Amino acid sequence: MRLLKSAALAALLTGAGAVAAFANVGAGLVGNSVTLTGPDGAVVMLHYPDASSVERQLPDGTTSSGTWTVNGQDICTTFEGEPEACVTVTEEAPAVGASGEIPGEAGVSTWAVTEGKAF
Repeated sequence: MRLLKSAALAALLTGAGAVAAFANVGAGLVGNSVTLTGPDGAVVMLHYPDASSVERQLPDGTTSSGTWTVNGQDICTTFEGEPEACVTVTEEAPAVGASGEIPGEAGVSTWAVTEGKAF
């Protein structure tokens, strides 16, 4: 499941297009949630309550808190006991209403950004 979380978040924030200039690529995440659904139907929820904290709910209902930062085009998240995961935003910054599919070896995962806390 850790692979799904890291790969899905990377795919959410990384695209094949040219790098766009953003004032803050993470601004659309603040106060909002990202739903990641794996090919097996497993759902991981991420909530960004402010510009430095992130909360995660795993498919089994367990939650954990971590931190996130923005450095230029990179969004990095850290959860205790896990390595920092950074992704580079190369298309439009994630914001409420954005969604998409993430093809992978195990099948297609989906992601969507929703307003507020979704869990």
